[in-house]
Amino acid sequence: MFDNIISKAFECIEANEDLELVKIVKSSATGTPRKEGAFMFVDTNGESFGTVGGGNIEYQATLYAKSLLMEKKDGEKVYNLSQKEAENIGMVCGGESHMQFIYLTNDERSREILDTLKEANKSKNIVYIFGAGHVSMELAKVLHYVGFETVIWDDRIDFANTTRFPDSKKVICKSYDNVKSEINITNNDFVVIMTRGHVYDYIVEKQVLDTDAYYIGVIGSTNKNKVLREKLQIDGYSEERINGVCAPIGIPIAADTPEEIAISIASEIILFRSRMENRRKVSDDNEIVKLYKKRGIKL
Repeated sequence: MFDNIISKAFECIEANEDLELVKIVKSSATGTPRKEGAFMFVDTNGESFGTVGGGNIEYQATLYAKSLLMEKKDGEKVYNLSQKEAENIGMVCGGESHMQFIYLTNDERSREILDTLKEANKSKNIVYIFGAGHVSMELAKVLHYVGFETVIWDDRIDFANTTRFPDSKKVICKSYDNVKSEINITNNDFVVIMTRGHVYDYIVEKQVLDTDAYYIGVIGSTNKNKVLREKLQIDGYSEERINGVCAPIGIPIAADTPEEIAISIASEIILFRSRMENRRKVSDDNEIVKLYKKRGIKL
């Protein structure tokens, strides 16, 4: 996601098309549409790519960026979105957004700025997807689009290949028996288990429960996951550890097709990533949060 935006910026300056980088460097804890680190680029025509929140705040930032670009200057500006001060912005989200404006041209300084931006926005989270069927294929697409790296694992060569998963960081075609032989799952990582049957799901789940994975989700019906749960209890896994698994996986949106199920799963993973990164608060009174609590899952 961010790679494409930054790559486009590189292409522009290398073609001698100057840009203004607009970056949020500070924002209040509540209200503002985007938080620290959000960015966009504005060209000499006033066209932008990337986003710092949309709406009138982005429109005003774009106008200011274009004016700075015409003068080949850097700058900064604070946009106040409180009800008292928001008449000039036309948005009453609340809070302040402090933006930095950086002039970019075809020189070493600009390339260094873009390299730094690229490194800062490199995905720190990997989603390991076990099973390379139809849902996995759609899920990998969605996760790539929202900034995750994916690693695919399946024991079938017809499924585990880069033709089906062109955007994945790695595609592994091996037996599920020894996951740790190929990958090191850390506490920044997410695991999705959707192999071709509950026997293989169990083989994988048992292994990933012994890792520090931040998120583990298992596809399947409530009854199937009840069977897996009972087997894991017999194997000695604690109630607390088993309760940490999202099973059935995904936010309940009555999804049916592979594409819809992928959206459901990706939504759940985004929610967990948001909590990991301390993004905007999802109220404990939210019905989805209540549902997780009822299932014993800590967010």
